[in-house]
Amino acid sequence: MHTWQRRTAGAIVAAVGVSFIVTVIVNSLFSVGPAFERMSGGFRPVMKPVPIAQLQTDLKGLSAVSTEFGTKAVPMLSQALKMDPAQFQAFMGQQYPAVAKGIQQLPAITQQFTGVVGTLQAEQARFAKADAIPTSNLPATTVPWGLFAAGVVLLALGLLVAFRPVRLWSWLAAAFGALLIIASLAISLPGKASAADTMNSHLKPVYTAQMLTGAKGALTVVGAMGTEMQTKMLPALGQQLGMDQAQLQGFFQQNLPAMAAGMQTMPQALGRFQNLLRTFDGHLADYNTLQPVSFVPIVWTMIIGGVVALFAGAFGLVARRKPEIQEVPVATLRAA
Repeated sequence: MHTWQRRTAGAIVAAVGVSFIVTVIVNSLFSVGPAFERMSGGFRPVMKPVPIAQLQTDLKGLSAVSTEFGTKAVPMLSQALKMDPAQFQAFMGQQYPAVAKGIQQLPAITQQFTGVVGTLQAEQARFAKADAIPTSNLPATTVPWGLFAAGVVLLALGLLVAFRPVRLWSWLAAAFGALLIIASLAISLPGKASAADTMNSHLKPVYTAQMLTGAKGALTVVGAMGTEMQTKMLPALGQQLGMDQAQLQGFFQQNLPAMAAGMQTMPQALGRFQNLLRTFDGHLADYNTLQPVSFVPIVWTMIIGGVVALFAGAFGLVARRKPEIQEVPVATLRAA
Protein backbone atom coordinates (compact mmCIF):
# COMPACT_ATOMS: atom_id res chain seq x y z
CA MET A 1 0.00 0.00 0.00
CA HIS A 2 1.10 3.58 -0.40
CA THR A 3 2.95 5.04 2.54
CA TRP A 4 0.37 7.80 3.03
CA GLN A 5 -2.45 5.26 3.18
CA ARG A 6 -0.66 3.12 5.71
CA ARG A 7 0.21 6.08 7.87
CA THR A 8 -3.30 7.51 7.65
CA ALA A 9 -4.80 4.22 8.83
CA GLY A 10 -2.24 3.99 11.61
CA ALA A 11 -2.81 7.57 12.71
CA ILE A 12 -6.57 6.98 12.96
CA VAL A 13 -6.13 3.83 15.04
CA ALA A 14 -3.63 5.59 17.29
CA ALA A 15 -6.00 8.56 17.67
CA VAL A 16 -8.74 6.22 18.89
CA GLY A 17 -6.33 4.83 21.46
CA VAL A 18 -5.42 8.32 22.63
CA SER A 19 -9.10 9.23 22.93
CA PHE A 20 -9.66 6.25 25.22
CA ILE A 21 -6.75 7.23 27.45
CA VAL A 22 -7.92 10.86 27.58
CA THR A 23 -11.47 9.73 28.43
CA VAL A 24 -10.19 7.79 31.41
CA ILE A 25 -8.10 10.70 32.67
CA VAL A 26 -10.56 13.54 32.03
CA ASN A 27 -13.43 11.68 33.73
CA SER A 28 -11.23 10.57 36.66
CA LEU A 29 -12.36 7.02 36.07
CA PHE A 30 -9.65 5.57 38.29
CA SER A 31 -11.45 7.32 41.17
CA VAL A 32 -14.98 6.90 39.83
CA GLY A 33 -14.68 3.13 39.33
CA PRO A 34 -13.83 2.30 42.97
CA ALA A 35 -16.41 4.85 44.23
CA PHE A 36 -19.07 3.23 42.03
CA GLU A 37 -18.14 -0.23 43.28
CA ARG A 38 -18.19 0.81 46.96
CA MET A 39 -21.54 2.57 46.59
CA SER A 40 -23.11 -0.36 44.74
CA GLY A 41 -21.90 -2.77 47.40
CA GLY A 42 -23.20 -0.58 50.20
CA PHE A 43 -26.66 -0.06 48.72
CA ARG A 44 -27.10 -3.62 47.42
CA PRO A 45 -28.75 -4.92 50.65
CA VAL A 46 -31.06 -1.88 50.77
CA MET A 47 -32.18 -1.87 47.12
CA LYS A 48 -34.30 -5.00 47.37
CA PRO A 49 -38.09 -5.35 47.50
CA VAL A 50 -38.33 -6.73 51.04
CA PRO A 51 -36.29 -4.03 52.87
CA ILE A 52 -37.97 -1.23 50.92
CA ALA A 53 -41.44 -2.68 51.57
CA GLN A 54 -40.60 -2.85 55.28
CA LEU A 55 -39.53 0.79 55.33
CA GLN A 56 -42.77 1.77 53.62
CA THR A 57 -44.74 -0.19 56.22
CA ASP A 58 -42.83 1.62 58.97
CA LEU A 59 -43.69 4.97 57.40
CA LYS A 60 -47.36 4.08 57.14
CA GLY A 61 -47.29 3.16 60.83
CA LEU A 62 -45.73 6.49 61.82
CA SER A 63 -48.20 8.38 59.65
CA ALA A 64 -51.09 6.49 61.28
CA VAL A 65 -49.76 7.41 64.73
CA SER A 66 -49.68 11.07 63.78
CA THR A 67 -53.21 11.00 62.34
CA GLU A 68 -54.72 9.02 65.19
CA PHE A 69 -53.12 11.17 67.86
CA GLY A 70 -54.68 14.32 66.44
CA THR A 71 -58.09 12.92 65.54
CA LYS A 72 -58.69 10.45 68.40
CA ALA A 73 -56.11 10.58 71.17
CA VAL A 74 -56.32 14.31 71.91
CA PRO A 75 -60.13 14.43 72.25
CA MET A 76 -60.29 11.11 74.13
CA LEU A 77 -57.44 11.75 76.57
CA SER A 78 -58.40 15.38 77.19
CA GLN A 79 -61.93 14.27 78.05
CA ALA A 80 -60.64 11.50 80.33
CA LEU A 81 -58.41 14.01 82.12
CA LYS A 82 -61.24 16.56 82.28
CA MET A 83 -59.51 19.08 80.02
CA ASP A 84 -60.47 20.71 76.80
CA PRO A 85 -58.24 19.94 73.78
CA ALA A 86 -56.35 23.24 74.07
CA GLN A 87 -55.57 22.62 77.74
CA PHE A 88 -54.46 19.09 76.94
CA GLN A 89 -52.11 20.33 74.21
CA ALA A 90 -50.63 22.87 76.63
CA PHE A 91 -50.32 20.16 79.27
CA MET A 92 -48.49 17.92 76.80
CA GLY A 93 -46.10 20.70 75.81
CA GLN A 94 -45.26 21.42 79.42
CA GLN A 95 -45.06 17.91 80.85
CA TYR A 96 -43.93 15.94 77.79
CA PRO A 97 -42.13 18.34 75.44
CA ALA A 98 -40.40 15.59 73.44
CA VAL A 99 -43.73 13.89 72.73
CA ALA A 100 -45.39 17.18 71.79
CA LYS A 101 -42.49 18.11 69.49
CA GLY A 102 -42.43 14.67 67.88
CA ILE A 103 -46.16 14.58 67.23
CA GLN A 104 -46.02 18.08 65.77
CA GLN A 105 -43.14 17.25 63.40
CA LEU A 106 -44.18 13.70 62.54
CA PRO A 107 -46.18 14.59 59.38
CA ALA A 108 -43.22 16.47 57.86
CA ILE A 109 -40.80 13.73 58.97
CA THR A 110 -42.84 10.94 57.39
CA GLN A 111 -43.22 12.98 54.21
CA GLN A 112 -39.46 13.51 54.02
CA PHE A 113 -38.66 9.82 54.46
CA THR A 114 -41.49 8.81 52.13
CA GLY A 115 -39.76 10.79 49.38
CA VAL A 116 -36.43 9.09 50.01
CA VAL A 117 -37.87 5.57 50.24
CA GLY A 118 -40.09 6.21 47.22
CA THR A 119 -37.04 7.21 45.20
CA LEU A 120 -35.24 4.02 46.21
CA GLN A 121 -38.26 1.93 45.24
CA ALA A 122 -38.52 3.61 41.83
CA GLU A 123 -34.82 3.03 41.14
CA GLN A 124 -34.63 -0.68 42.00
CA ALA A 125 -34.63 -1.91 38.40
CA ARG A 126 -32.12 0.73 37.27
CA PHE A 127 -29.90 -0.04 40.25
CA ALA A 128 -29.87 -3.73 39.29
CA LYS A 129 -28.70 -2.83 35.77
CA ALA A 130 -26.09 -0.33 36.97
CA ASP A 131 -24.85 -2.78 39.59
CA ALA A 132 -23.98 -5.18 36.76
CA ILE A 133 -21.44 -2.80 35.14
CA PRO A 134 -19.52 -4.24 33.37
CA THR A 135 -21.01 -7.65 34.30
CA SER A 136 -22.46 -9.21 37.41
CA ASN A 137 -19.21 -11.14 37.88
CA LEU A 138 -16.76 -8.29 37.25
CA PRO A 139 -16.41 -5.25 39.53
CA ALA A 140 -16.78 -1.72 38.21
CA THR A 141 -13.11 -1.12 38.99
CA THR A 142 -12.24 -3.14 35.87
CA VAL A 143 -13.87 -0.57 33.57
CA PRO A 144 -11.26 2.22 33.81
CA TRP A 145 -8.38 -0.24 33.61
CA GLY A 146 -9.97 -2.02 30.65
CA LEU A 147 -10.59 1.22 28.76
CA PHE A 148 -7.10 2.49 29.53
CA ALA A 149 -5.56 -0.80 28.41
CA ALA A 150 -7.63 -0.73 25.22
CA GLY A 151 -6.32 2.76 24.56
CA VAL A 152 -2.71 1.66 25.01
CA VAL A 153 -3.22 -1.35 22.73
CA LEU A 154 -4.81 0.74 19.97
CA LEU A 155 -2.14 3.40 20.28
CA ALA A 156 0.57 0.76 19.88
CA LEU A 157 -1.22 -0.92 16.97
CA GLY A 158 -1.68 2.43 15.26
CA LEU A 159 2.03 3.17 15.45
CA LEU A 160 2.85 -0.29 14.13
CA VAL A 161 0.42 0.06 11.24
CA ALA A 162 1.90 3.46 10.38
CA PHE A 163 5.59 2.59 10.58
CA ARG A 164 5.82 -1.18 10.17
CA PRO A 165 4.38 -2.22 6.77
CA VAL A 166 3.13 -5.64 7.88
CA ARG A 167 -0.48 -6.63 7.19
CA LEU A 168 -0.72 -8.38 10.56
CA TRP A 169 -0.97 -5.06 12.43
CA SER A 170 -3.90 -3.93 10.29
CA TRP A 171 -5.60 -7.25 10.89
CA LEU A 172 -5.12 -6.90 14.64
CA ALA A 173 -6.39 -3.30 14.66
CA ALA A 174 -9.55 -4.29 12.77
CA ALA A 175 -10.08 -7.34 14.97
CA PHE A 176 -9.59 -5.35 18.16
CA GLY A 177 -12.10 -2.74 17.00
CA ALA A 178 -14.64 -5.48 16.23
CA LEU A 179 -14.00 -7.01 19.66
CA LEU A 180 -14.77 -3.71 21.38
CA ILE A 181 -18.06 -3.38 19.52
CA ILE A 182 -19.18 -6.95 20.09
CA ALA A 183 -18.19 -7.04 23.77
CA SER A 184 -19.89 -3.72 24.56
CA LEU A 185 -23.15 -4.77 22.94
CA ALA A 186 -23.03 -8.35 24.22
CA ILE A 187 -22.95 -7.23 27.86
CA SER A 188 -25.51 -4.45 27.22
CA LEU A 189 -23.22 -1.64 28.30
CA PRO A 190 -25.31 1.14 26.65
CA GLY A 191 -28.43 0.12 28.58
CA LYS A 192 -26.55 -0.29 31.85
CA ALA A 193 -24.86 3.09 31.44
CA SER A 194 -28.20 4.74 30.69
CA ALA A 195 -29.70 3.17 33.83
CA ALA A 196 -26.78 4.44 35.93
CA ASP A 197 -27.05 7.98 34.56
CA THR A 198 -30.82 8.12 35.07
CA MET A 199 -30.54 6.76 38.60
CA ASN A 200 -27.84 9.25 39.52
CA SER A 201 -30.00 12.07 38.16
CA HIS A 202 -33.01 10.93 40.20
CA LEU A 203 -30.92 10.65 43.37
CA LYS A 204 -29.68 14.25 43.16
CA PRO A 205 -32.63 15.85 45.00
CA VAL A 206 -32.52 13.39 47.91
CA TYR A 207 -28.86 12.43 48.20
CA THR A 208 -27.35 15.55 49.72
CA ALA A 209 -25.56 16.47 52.92
CA GLN A 210 -28.52 18.70 53.82
CA MET A 211 -30.92 15.76 53.51
CA LEU A 212 -28.74 13.62 55.74
CA THR A 213 -28.46 16.33 58.40
CA GLY A 214 -32.21 16.89 58.40
CA ALA A 215 -32.99 13.17 58.44
CA LYS A 216 -30.63 12.52 61.34
CA GLY A 217 -32.29 15.33 63.29
CA ALA A 218 -35.71 13.92 62.44
CA LEU A 219 -34.81 10.48 63.77
CA THR A 220 -33.50 12.08 66.95
CA VAL A 221 -36.86 13.82 67.42
CA VAL A 222 -38.83 10.61 66.82
CA GLY A 223 -36.53 8.61 69.08
CA ALA A 224 -36.89 11.14 71.92
CA MET A 225 -40.67 11.11 71.41
CA GLY A 226 -40.83 7.33 71.68
CA THR A 227 -38.59 7.21 74.74
CA GLU A 228 -40.50 9.90 76.63
CA MET A 229 -43.83 8.37 75.67
CA GLN A 230 -42.84 4.93 76.97
CA THR A 231 -40.95 5.99 80.10
CA LYS A 232 -42.92 9.04 81.28
CA MET A 233 -46.16 9.82 79.50
CA LEU A 234 -47.84 6.42 79.47
CA PRO A 235 -47.04 5.51 83.09
CA ALA A 236 -48.25 8.96 84.24
CA LEU A 237 -51.43 8.70 82.15
CA GLY A 238 -52.07 5.26 83.61
CA GLN A 239 -51.87 6.67 87.12
CA GLN A 240 -54.11 9.64 86.29
CA LEU A 241 -56.67 7.36 84.66
CA GLY A 242 -56.48 4.79 87.45
CA MET A 243 -55.16 2.01 85.21
CA ASP A 244 -52.25 -0.34 85.61
CA GLN A 245 -49.90 -1.04 82.70
CA ALA A 246 -51.91 -3.97 81.35
CA GLN A 247 -55.17 -2.04 81.52
CA LEU A 248 -53.60 0.97 79.82
CA GLN A 249 -52.24 -1.22 77.01
CA GLY A 250 -55.66 -2.78 76.58
CA PHE A 251 -57.23 0.70 76.47
CA PHE A 252 -54.82 1.83 73.75
CA GLN A 253 -55.19 -1.38 71.71
CA GLN A 254 -58.95 -1.07 71.78
CA ASN A 255 -59.36 2.67 71.30
CA LEU A 256 -56.07 3.80 69.72
CA PRO A 257 -54.79 0.77 67.78
CA ALA A 258 -52.43 2.71 65.48
CA MET A 259 -50.67 4.32 68.45
CA ALA A 260 -50.49 0.99 70.28
CA ALA A 261 -48.93 -0.71 67.25
CA GLY A 262 -46.63 2.22 66.57
CA MET A 263 -45.26 2.23 70.11
CA GLN A 264 -44.49 -1.49 69.87
CA THR A 265 -42.71 -1.32 66.52
CA MET A 266 -41.07 2.11 66.85
CA PRO A 267 -37.69 0.90 68.20
CA GLN A 268 -37.27 -1.57 65.34
CA ALA A 269 -38.48 0.97 62.77
CA LEU A 270 -36.03 3.58 64.05
CA GLY A 271 -33.24 1.03 63.83
CA ARG A 272 -34.07 0.34 60.18
CA PHE A 273 -34.12 4.02 59.29
CA GLN A 274 -30.86 4.59 61.16
CA ASN A 275 -29.27 1.78 59.12
CA LEU A 276 -30.58 3.42 55.95
CA LEU A 277 -29.06 6.75 56.91
CA ARG A 278 -25.76 5.09 57.80
CA THR A 279 -25.69 3.66 54.28
CA PHE A 280 -26.41 7.06 52.75
CA ASP A 281 -23.90 8.79 55.02
CA GLY A 282 -21.19 6.21 54.46
CA HIS A 283 -21.30 6.60 50.67
CA LEU A 284 -22.00 10.31 50.27
CA ALA A 285 -18.37 10.95 49.28
CA ASP A 286 -18.57 8.10 46.74
CA TYR A 287 -21.76 9.53 45.24
CA ASN A 288 -20.24 13.01 45.04
CA THR A 289 -17.27 11.48 43.18
CA LEU A 290 -19.28 9.66 40.53
CA GLN A 291 -22.32 11.94 40.30
CA PRO A 292 -20.76 14.48 37.86
CA VAL A 293 -19.75 11.72 35.42
CA SER A 294 -22.06 10.61 32.60
CA PHE A 295 -21.50 6.99 31.68
CA VAL A 296 -23.43 6.89 28.40
CA PRO A 297 -20.93 9.10 26.48
CA ILE A 298 -18.06 6.98 27.80
CA VAL A 299 -19.66 3.76 26.57
CA TRP A 300 -20.43 5.22 23.17
CA THR A 301 -16.89 6.57 22.93
CA MET A 302 -15.71 3.00 23.27
CA ILE A 303 -18.22 1.62 20.74
CA ILE A 304 -17.66 4.35 18.15
CA GLY A 305 -13.93 4.08 18.72
CA GLY A 306 -14.20 0.37 17.99
CA VAL A 307 -16.05 1.12 14.75
CA VAL A 308 -13.39 3.63 13.68
CA ALA A 309 -10.58 1.22 14.54
CA LEU A 310 -12.34 -1.55 12.59
CA PHE A 311 -12.66 0.55 9.43
CA ALA A 312 -9.19 2.04 9.76
CA GLY A 313 -7.69 -1.44 10.06
CA ALA A 314 -9.75 -2.59 7.09
CA PHE A 315 -8.53 0.40 5.13
CA GLY A 316 -5.00 -0.68 5.85
CA LEU A 317 -5.80 -4.15 4.51
CA VAL A 318 -7.66 -3.33 1.30
CA ALA A 319 -5.31 -0.62 0.06
CA ARG A 320 -2.80 -2.07 -2.38
CA ARG A 321 0.50 -0.92 -3.73
CA LYS A 322 0.19 0.23 -7.32
CA PRO A 323 1.84 -2.23 -9.73
CA GLU A 324 5.29 -1.09 -10.78
CA ILE A 325 6.01 -0.49 -14.53
CA GLN A 326 9.10 -2.40 -15.52
CA GLU A 327 11.37 -0.74 -18.02
CA VAL A 328 12.17 -2.88 -21.11
CA PRO A 329 15.68 -2.44 -22.53
CA VAL A 330 15.79 -0.72 -25.94
CA ALA A 331 17.96 -3.49 -27.39
CA THR A 332 15.25 -6.03 -26.55
CA LEU A 333 12.63 -3.98 -28.31
CA ARG A 334 14.79 -3.64 -31.45
CA ALA A 335 15.49 -7.34 -31.49
CA ALA A 336 11.78 -8.01 -31.34
